[in-house]
Amino acid sequence: MMKRKEFHELIPIKRAEQILKSIIRSSTEVVPIDLAYHRILADDVVAAIDVPRFDRADMDGYAVRAADTYTAREEDPVSLEIVDRIPAGAVSSLTISSGEAAEIGTGAMLPPGTDAVVMVEYTEQNGSSVSVQRAVHSWENVMRAGTDIRHGTKVLLRGTLLGSREIGVLAAVGISHVRVRSLTVGIISTGNELAPINEKLQPGQVYDVNAYTLCAAVHDCGATPVMYGIISDDPEKIAKALEKSISECDLILTSGSTSAGSGDIIPHILEEQGEVLAHGINIKPGKPMIIAKIGKPVIGLPGFPTSALSTFYYLIAPRIRDLLGCETTADSQRAVLGSHIQSAGRHQLLPVALVRGVAYPVYKSSGAITALASADGFIEILPEIEIMEAGESVEVTLFGERTTYDFVFAGMVCDEVISLTKMLPFRVRTIAMGAAAAIDAVQNGTADVASIPCMSKLPDDLSIVQRFQYGDTEYGFVVLRDRIDSEMIRTFLSISNSSRICEP
Repeated sequence: MMKRKEFHELIPIKRAEQILKSIIRSSTEVVPIDLAYHRILADDVVAAIDVPRFDRADMDGYAVRAADTYTAREEDPVSLEIVDRIPAGAVSSLTISSGEAAEIGTGAMLPPGTDAVVMVEYTEQNGSSVSVQRAVHSWENVMRAGTDIRHGTKVLLRGTLLGSREIGVLAAVGISHVRVRSLTVGIISTGNELAPINEKLQPGQVYDVNAYTLCAAVHDCGATPVMYGIISDDPEKIAKALEKSISECDLILTSGSTSAGSGDIIPHILEEQGEVLAHGINIKPGKPMIIAKIGKPVIGLPGFPTSALSTFYYLIAPRIRDLLGCETTADSQRAVLGSHIQSAGRHQLLPVALVRGVAYPVYKSSGAITALASADGFIEILPEIEIMEAGESVEVTLFGERTTYDFVFAGMVCDEVISLTKMLPFRVRTIAMGAAAAIDAVQNGTADVASIPCMSKLPDDLSIVQRFQYGDTEYGFVVLRDRIDSEMIRTFLSISNSSRICEP
């Protein structure tokens, strides 16, 4: 049996950030522009050509010498002889003389001798001649060569996040491949209890969640994830997986087997093969995190999904974004607390649900999978803070993109309630919370309906609109009295009346 591995002294957050900054490094690679979307430029891009490369028509019409049109009026048009027709992509072999014109399409090269285009709306063709009814000045309705992009101009700067517009610029100047910043992240899940999501669970097993949440989170930072699958708690197999990932990636993330239990073998392997720089971070969740180096940085994240994801977004994601030079930072949003919080007494990342500008703590174990679905992000609580009151302003670090909701349901959430909300014809968010917090949420407009025990005393501005039995307790749906006749509440009541939940 492997000896229990005790934690080293817990290091502070700032020290962990310094270590990560010193060991994680990015690289570069050249990719074709059709694979460059959402990548970060490693070099400035300089145009090797003018754009456009020639004087071109901005409108359908007639290429002319502007001086020939100066006397043109609607009541007294100027007649010019049509000597050529030039569609886009064609090149005229003629030089247009005074008194002549060439029919031209949008984007076509202006023929020699011309310096303007008369819009077709101000002309009338008469056989082989055209009547011009409006004067144009030199270079009117013409884009001159190089006026969009001039040869030698820096069109994109290194550090630019390549979106659809930037890739269009690359194509416009004839660049087919670009050098981009690159950070490849290997992801290894460890544990005998883990099973692939496409296999049937055996007794004692759970599906591997972390591989997929971390893969998505790495993508979110602009890096490239490489998944190495599930490795059982076998030192030799884990060592081989680490060796392979280290040879192929810039950074390796493992999850599970990092705490101080006798079955947690990652700390032993990392010490044998390299250098453990930190084992144990003064933060909740995430205390068992390991930072090591075996030629490449290896970071051992906790096994619980919410702990692993929160720790990644708080400590690792900022470093990846910084290395890749991404112009955007981690998404965050100001909000107010929806309920009272008692601190855990140390640095804490508390998962929260964010609804209509209010952050509600998700009071679930970090091992609860539903905590991932319930939480939109987390708030940071410093160790010196003992209590945070409802209404305090907080900064919420988001777990990627958020969905906006039309209808919010708060309070007791059971399977029957979830089934009911799925029947509603709008986007619904459910937040599990106690009766007092649910009542507050309805009163302040954060929630539309609350589900609470009927024994709870209600403020005068609230009303129970329906009752239902769940277990041994009678519950009621509570709404603001002045919102009972609103369209959404009427829809909710209509559907709940027709569902089983409110049957006698």
